[in-house]
Amino acid sequence: MTEKITVTVVKTFPVSGRSLCLTDESGTLTGGVHKDGSPLSQSFTVGAVALQEKDGSCIAGPVDFWDVIGFAQRIIEGDQRALTAPVASLLLATALVGIAQTWPLPGAAPAMTREDV
Repeated sequence: MTEKITVTVVKTFPVSGRSLCLTDESGTLTGGVHKDGSPLSQSFTVGAVALQEKDGSCIAGPVDFWDVIGFAQRIIEGDQRALTAPVASLLLATALVGIAQTWPLPGAAPAMTREDV
């Protein structure tokens, strides 16, 4: 089942064609399973961060920033399930760039080129 999420594109990455997005409304997605095999649902609020593939499909998120902070803390604490989550690095990268694009940060961002990455 495909679930439609309405988003606002914040930044498009020219090399991959992927887009960083913020959700326009709250919602709940079902994806993955709990240890007991029951469906895992993930709720998010307006402004949750997501990464969209160039075809419009969602590849990371949507997830609220505070949920990502909790996820990062689980990784720091050594939670093996968090450390080995299939999209862990992509989700953390999405949240970090989302924060940098939407929150005021001190100083100017340095210009980056593809070679810097």
